[in-house]
Amino acid sequence: MQKQQNDVPMLEKMDETLLDAMCDRMKPVLYTEKSYIVREEDPVDEMIFIMRGKVVIMTTNGGTTDFFNSCFLRPGDFCGEEL
Repeated sequence: MQKQQNDVPMLEKMDETLLDAMCDRMKPVLYTEKSYIVREEDPVDEMIFIMRGKVVIMTTNGGTTDFFNSCFLRPGDFCGEEL
């Protein structure tokens, strides 16, 4: 996988050796339309970088009544940075 260090701000200052090691471990995954990647309240154990297509993120904030929020991730976006 080709490094694109400038696309993710948190990676801009990362040591080149560590960044190379991370890139070596990345695996491309193809999801089909209407697939669930992570369900709300499931543990997150990986970062996801969007290369093509778009992903919708929806939350009810743990099932809070009358709460719903959503947004789209597009190529170049990522999620799971809290890891």
